[in-house]
Amino acid sequence: ALNFLVTIITMRAPGMTFWRMPLLVWANLSTSLLVVAATPFIAGVQFMVLFDRALHTNFFNFAAGGDVISYQHIFWFYSHPAVYIMMLPGFGIISEVISTHARKPIFGYRLMALALIGIVVLSYSVWAHHMFVAGMFSWLRVPMMITTLLIAVPTGIKIFSWLGTLFFGKIHTYSTAMLFALAFIVTFTIGGISGVMLGMVPIDIHVSDTYFIVAHIHYVLFGGSVFTIYAGIYHWFPKMTGKMYDEGLGKLHFWLTFVAFNATFMPMHWLGLQGMQRRIADYPAQFGTLNFIISIFAFILGASTLVFLYNMAYSWWRGETAPANPWRA
Repeated sequence: ALNFLVTIITMRAPGMTFWRMPLLVWANLSTSLLVVAATPFIAGVQFMVLFDRALHTNFFNFAAGGDVISYQHIFWFYSHPAVYIMMLPGFGIISEVISTHARKPIFGYRLMALALIGIVVLSYSVWAHHMFVAGMFSWLRVPMMITTLLIAVPTGIKIFSWLGTLFFGKIHTYSTAMLFALAFIVTFTIGGISGVMLGMVPIDIHVSDTYFIVAHIHYVLFGGSVFTIYAGIYHWFPKMTGKMYDEGLGKLHFWLTFVAFNATFMPMHWLGLQGMQRRIADYPAQFGTLNFIISIFAFILGASTLVFLYNMAYSWWRGETAPANPWRA
């Protein structure tokens, strides 16, 4: 992260001001800020656990006067920014893919860059929404609820800017990269809506530790991060390898992934609202049918990766030579 920060701040090309940097670079800048500022907290708290175990200190040993809840506070102070560490590079990738395929500059460029920085700042103020039922101070719930809802604003700005870029865009072809980018907008928006729901204290108390949480985090991090990684690989594959991938296999991979992903994780919302706990070995019989469906589609989701790996390996080895401008940007 330090390497990225120093490179971006001190080694830009002549004339490359901050307000001319690609959004992918802005995304890496903001991610690096998060990594540098947040990671010491998880490192520190793991050392405290190590000292408790090895040196018999009592940071978190309740019987000896330690504070168990403080472990969660320090852990989540890192781990909620960590969610954005996983998401922000994907935001940059999607901005590049959508702008290229829509054949127009990104809509609201400056606001998009500022939204990235806004997410960085706000991400440090929302950690305790993971702890509404953990036994922390009850007065802390409402401020954390408000900041959690506030962080939806810069994220919403990004969604609307991507849609604004697509509006009146000149889209010649829906390549696999573009399909993954559009699917990301859909799945991440669903994950964002369930995230706003979980930011509300009463709803969070109701569904805490149920499959609703599992559904939310996968819509954000699989529908968010993994879809953006696939979009980026397909988008830059011709530049990285000099070869074109098989578009037919790419679209097969996309539809298998998109359908299986939604069929795997969408039913988990309903299971969670009905009270199915997570982290259990078995469950009441009335949840059997949906869990069976989830299991089938989870295997299909895993198998879809094999199509992707075959396509990448074979195309790199025997694919057609890529033109200089494969997406007619």
